[in-house]
Amino acid sequence: MKRKLIIMDKDTGEELERVEFTGGYNIAITNIHDGGNLRFIRTLDNAKYGSKHWIKNYTYRFIADKLVEKFKELEHVRPKSILFIEDMEWEPGASKQPWMAKIKKANKELQYMLGYEYVLETRNYYIERMSTSQIIGILYHELRHIDKDGDLINHDIEDWGNMVATLGKDWATTKEAIQNILDDDFEGWNDLRKAGRQINMFETLRLAK
Repeated sequence: MKRKLIIMDKDTGEELERVEFTGGYNIAITNIHDGGNLRFIRTLDNAKYGSKHWIKNYTYRFIADKLVEKFKELEHVRPKSILFIEDMEWEPGASKQPWMAKIKKANKELQYMLGYEYVLETRNYYIERMSTSQIIGILYHELRHIDKDGDLINHDIEDWGNMVATLGKDWATTKEAIQNILDDDFEGWNDLRKAGRQINMFETLRLAK
């Protein structure tokens, strides 16, 4: 998709900027009359982020929106305030921290310049080996770290218990089918079900890339 950004002086008609591009955008604007505070227009969905990360807003924000819409415990979360990035190069043995996903507060510079409050990072090595249901479970799991006051908190015992009781203790790594918590027939964490038949996770529906 080709796009063109044109900025003109409304009073004189002078063209101040003209940029043509094919990707997303993140525009910061200010108004003199409100103290010059930065305001953001963000459609930065798919772009390289540093040397080994890619922005994955186009994939994961849609899921986060659906999770927030469905689960009352997430109703305070604002997916647009989260920058979703994915490490495209990490492999086992590259570090001693084999986590699959994590969320952290954005630093002050990132908050100020791009307007994101949190960074949710995934590792492509694991994501490529997960089913859609597992990826949705991982995102729910990370969004639960965001407290109502905006701080990040550890998971409580109830949260861990719900995930294990509903999806199985190995829900993030199992090769069995686990329930998709966004399915219409999943009404909540009291709706406990056994894992399904044994399947090859590489044959399950993948998220669009």
